[in-house]
Amino acid sequence: MVHTATKILSTRAAPGGESVDYWRHVISDAFVPLEAAAPEPSFRGEVRIDRLGSTLVSRVDAGPHRVRRTKAMISASERGYYKLGLQVRGSCLLVQDGREALLGPGDFALYDTDRPYTLAFGEPTSMAVFMFPRERLRLGAGGARQVLGQPIRGDDEPGSLLSPLFRRLVRQLGGATSPIPLADAVLDLLAALLTEQAGAAPDSLVLQAQAYIDTHLSDPDLCPDSVAAALHISTRYLQKLFAEQGTGVASWIRTRRLEQCRRDLSRPELTRPVSAVGAAWGLPDAAHFSRAFKAAYGLSPREFRAQALS
Repeated sequence: MVHTATKILSTRAAPGGESVDYWRHVISDAFVPLEAAAPEPSFRGEVRIDRLGSTLVSRVDAGPHRVRRTKAMISASERGYYKLGLQVRGSCLLVQDGREALLGPGDFALYDTDRPYTLAFGEPTSMAVFMFPRERLRLGAGGARQVLGQPIRGDDEPGSLLSPLFRRLVRQLGGATSPIPLADAVLDLLAALLTEQAGAAPDSLVLQAQAYIDTHLSDPDLCPDSVAAALHISTRYLQKLFAEQGTGVASWIRTRRLEQCRRDLSRPELTRPVSAVGAAWGLPDAAHFSRAFKAAYGLSPREFRAQALS
């Protein structure tokens, strides 16, 4: 989905005395199912929500409160997302997997929505929240264990590079310029820096496979078997290498094709038909391309182009 109109939800719409319960519904609908508690019955909160493709970008402004994601909630609604919380004002204590990250303004942390966590805000707070599929960062299981729940300070690397970009992305929402290119660039940089920080660089064969895939995306016959054959390894072994990075070969190929299609559809200088865009990136079946694109981005390719170029 492209950048849609900002959606604003606030406890001002809640009946008297029900603001905390209303807030629980608001944040559960916006993100993933969560519990919410506040020390004051007069709790107030507001969340501004924008969608950029598969990434949800939100700005949360609220009084002191706590949210919690439990094992029961996860088992009922596992979704495969990471969330990144950037503290803008006030402070937050994130707890996940026994790790505690105390965040101040400019600090951020990455956490997994499919593992229990708690966010505690002891004072009036403002936080920018970015939620996106785990595959977007391409962290292996080992790399994820090293970076999840760890505070990343705004005045240290990589925070000094990323924090201003995340802030700029939030500022661009609602502006005349599409924020999608910046969102893509920031998440790519986040993936690279976190991979480097975790010391979990992909296997060289995985990098070779990814490079081969990128140079053959236009080939409709590109598949795990052809990639494995090009690298002179078995398909089973190739699948194992990709699984260690948290993805699959076919999924990687599909994602890379759809990413290229999305970028072409948002370029005003490219006037080729939508079906031709899909065919150019190895998706010649127009119906299949449309279904896959909508499943990934929430809009059909035609709808995406119309909004991106409006």
